[in-house]
Amino acid sequence: MRKTVLASAVSIAALSACSTPGIEYETRLMPANLDAAATRNVAVERFSGPGSRWYTRQFESMLINTVFDGQPWFSMAAYADPDPKVQSGVYGGVIDIVDYEAWDDYRVVKKCIEWDGLFDCETRAEVEEICFHDSVQVAVTPRLIELGTGDILFNETYYGDASSSVCEELGIVGETYDRHRKSKHRHHDFGFLGLSAPRDLIIEALSETLSPIRRDIAPRNAIVKAEFIKEAYDPVVAADLRFEQAVDLGLKNPVASCTLWQSLAEAYPKSPAVIHNNGACAEASQQFGDAQALYAQAADLSLAFSGDGQTVAKPIRKALEAISSQRFGLEVLEDITGEPTGDPVF
Repeated sequence: MRKTVLASAVSIAALSACSTPGIEYETRLMPANLDAAATRNVAVERFSGPGSRWYTRQFESMLINTVFDGQPWFSMAAYADPDPKVQSGVYGGVIDIVDYEAWDDYRVVKKCIEWDGLFDCETRAEVEEICFHDSVQVAVTPRLIELGTGDILFNETYYGDASSSVCEELGIVGETYDRHRKSKHRHHDFGFLGLSAPRDLIIEALSETLSPIRRDIAPRNAIVKAEFIKEAYDPVVAADLRFEQAVDLGLKNPVASCTLWQSLAEAYPKSPAVIHNNGACAEASQQFGDAQALYAQAADLSLAFSGDGQTVAKPIRKALEAISSQRFGLEVLEDITGEPTGDPVF
């Protein structure tokens, strides 16, 4: 087995504060929608629905400020004059209020009603308050239409939630006061398009949808974790004190841990946990081809330790699926940009 050397150029850190040992590293991640990522020359038409004017401006700003590898990912195109040499599209969409609730209730709290000085309360009393609550959920369905063909390249729904509560004093318990007097807090403006939900609450809920959309339509630079498996599966390997030592080092000193995992692989070449953890070391050094091969080997080896002989251990399957998806994404990224992704395959 080729020994994996952690590249010094890669930023690697042990996850000392986490219960799962592993190594953090910087990498590039492609989004869920590859067609949207490939459509880099874009325009934005106005969304429809509550808050459409505000949301359209924010959506366009999100596209303009989408940065990958330190460079803007999207170019804002003229709607009527797209560049015929590149894939172009127009974003638009629909905004809906899924749910809005408003209710009030009463509560009694103990408050200072007379001060003798700064931070010096002279008299405390029970005060009754009326509290007004608002809760709203919005749904935004952005779509991306390719110019020239009219094909819908992206069409997903995202949800956002926001709530607020404000309380108003009615009077001191035991004294006479009007519990049913009018309150300014229930007479907010009527939001967008005559809806009862407050405008600021709708905007807050809409704001929640922008980050998930950005993650789904453009690549991003991210810090991810290559996780070590703590369970040995093989009782013989579990009895070797070096296994537990390597797991502990995975929380403190990942380079030393990887050296020990390589040593264990020489002693236990058919141990799924040991082979998997060598794969994690390869992944952290961005040797994704090696990592995928080691994870696949570990998956095959884990079958012997499953109850039915057919089920791959969950953490091994998860790592294999993730690295396979990541490598495919990097291949697509290379096709889009024309630049090598730096993913060597051995």
